[in-house]
Amino acid sequence: MKPFVKWAGGKRQILDKINEFIEDSIDKDSSFTYIEPFLGGGAVFFNRMPSKAIINDLNVDLINAYEVIKSDKYLELIDALDRHANAYNHDPDDYYYEIRSWDREEGWPDNHSAVERAARMIFLNRTCYNGLYRVNSKGQFNTPIGRYRNPTICDRENITEIHNYLSSKDNQIEIMKDSYEFAINKAGDGDVIYIDPPYDYEDDDGFTKYQMKGFTFDDFTKLKQTCDEAINRGAFVIVSNNATTKVINLFEQDPHYKIFYDINQISTLRSINCNGGKRKSGKEVIFWGMPNSIPFPQANDMDKIIKLVMSDESVLTDKQRACEVIGVNTSRQVAYYLSALLYLKYLTHDKKFTDRANAIRTNEVALKKDIYNQLKENDMFLEPYNTYKVNGKINIENIKKKIANANPKMAESTVNRRSSTIRAWVEWMYLIDKENIL
Repeated sequence: MKPFVKWAGGKRQILDKINEFIEDSIDKDSSFTYIEPFLGGGAVFFNRMPSKAIINDLNVDLINAYEVIKSDKYLELIDALDRHANAYNHDPDDYYYEIRSWDREEGWPDNHSAVERAARMIFLNRTCYNGLYRVNSKGQFNTPIGRYRNPTICDRENITEIHNYLSSKDNQIEIMKDSYEFAINKAGDGDVIYIDPPYDYEDDDGFTKYQMKGFTFDDFTKLKQTCDEAINRGAFVIVSNNATTKVINLFEQDPHYKIFYDINQISTLRSINCNGGKRKSGKEVIFWGMPNSIPFPQANDMDKIIKLVMSDESVLTDKQRACEVIGVNTSRQVAYYLSALLYLKYLTHDKKFTDRANAIRTNEVALKKDIYNQLKENDMFLEPYNTYKVNGKINIENIKKKIANANPKMAESTVNRRSSTIRAWVEWMYLIDKENIL
């Protein structure tokens, strides 16, 4: 099964990498919902075929096509596409611009059925310049015709397969045509969100305009805030985009170290050009945000944290080696420990040791002392630590209440995981006191 439309910015080139992050976000045997708020062609969605999913796009023509394919009218759609194909093959230019002009007619879109609109959308997508969906300020499709010898306008087998998947009673696939916020706000603890918003570019043109209103950098900033909120509810967030300076800076900027996004840059070939040989290489970036990094990471073993700080800096960008160094099994666990280094001010967002770390990382005693003092400066750790010293016990329920009060939207399971981190680090502080090395 594959996307039924071509779409600018399709993810086929980095599909394996995205899947790695999705797999690392899924707990075994968990019942999670996959959420994709900027669906587009759905390359990732169709590759994974989740049994529970919320898919969304603001493009009403695109979502109408998804809804028609899911419905019992999908055979009517196939017939309509066959008719488009026959007419196009007879006179490509005239027929293309005739169909493109439908949205210039008075009464559009009510003067055409859902099936007719879906067939038009797929036909234009398959025959326009590089499958580029673009509208003018009036919302009218304005991409010129492409130059294809024999375009596949109707892929009957693929459309039928997609229908069977979307309409299956064994699957729960919710299709939305709303803003991304509504889709992301449905995410809860353990859910996985893959976000592929319009691309940013280094020049002043900003984001590619797939809709009348476009997508500005201010929109991207609001999107990041919405992602942070979803992470705070226990969801995993994976965002892909063009690796521009301002997008990377947006996800790096967190002076309080409350949000940690694992940043990964990947070389791609995705410039739109009618001549494939002239397409230039570029870099895409994938941000992976995890729920246990707020307001402190899910990295309970302080000895592993210390071992990672004292290791060679090259380990920080090689997750396989990092797994071996600290004795964990998945890149997800490595990311948790990297977030601990970030939280303790030992790591920059581009995965280099900070000056603070370099000053003490070869001296284990100095490193332990610095971590100990940092934790004592934080009331979240100091209060249970002082109680532990007096009573020999940690009141885990009080810790949970304090975490929950700080963020009422946080899922209970996320509160439990973060309270376990406090317990582990407080116990480590007590052992440091007993060792009398400070």
